[in-house]
Formats: sequence, structure tokens, C-alpha cells
Amino acid sequence: MGGERVTRDEWLHIAAPLVAVIGILMAFIAYGFAGQKAWSRHVVIAMFGLIIVYASILGALNMIHRVIMWRAIINASVFGGVAVWYFYFKPNVAAYFRELAN
Repeated sequence: MGGERVTRDEWLHIAAPLVAVIGILMAFIAYGFAGQKAWSRHVVIAMFGLIIVYASILGALNMIHRVIMWRAIINASVFGGVAVWYFYFKPNVAAYFRELAN
């Protein structure tokens, strides 16, 4: 995880709950995009926020290495920032979702 070697048990204990929740969120995102739901872009941002919160909590509790925590936070921040730009500030995409909300 994050470039660090971990055992299968460590991965299951630490990452599996997050992967399961992200899988559920991705299903909601896919449903929202396919059904042209205005809320779907918010779920994308929530997914990246969840990764940051999860990594921060596990890091604060010393359940994961600091390197793994920082890598997860940085990656989620970068990709979440790109998603914010794309869904909220890119003119044609923002206009599309504004129209869906109306």
C-alpha cells in the first residue's frame, strides 16, 4: 500500500473497508451519471474527501505508516482537486450539471 510492503491481513484490516465503501460510492456515481442526476458530481467529490478523512484518522491512530497516510492524502487531494475543477469550474461541464439541477 502506498509503495510499502504490507501483509494480506494488514491490507484486509486497513484498506478493505475503504475499498468496499468506495465501490458502493462508485456504483452510485455510475447510476447518477447514467441517469443524468445532478447530485452525481457531489458524490465524486465526497469519495475523495472520504479517502482524505480515512487516511487522516488511521494516521492519527498510528494504524498505518505515515508514508502511506501522506501518499493517500496527497493523491486524493490532487485527484479531488482535478475533479472539483472538472465538475464545478469547467464551463461546459458546470453548465450541464446546472441544467440538470433545473
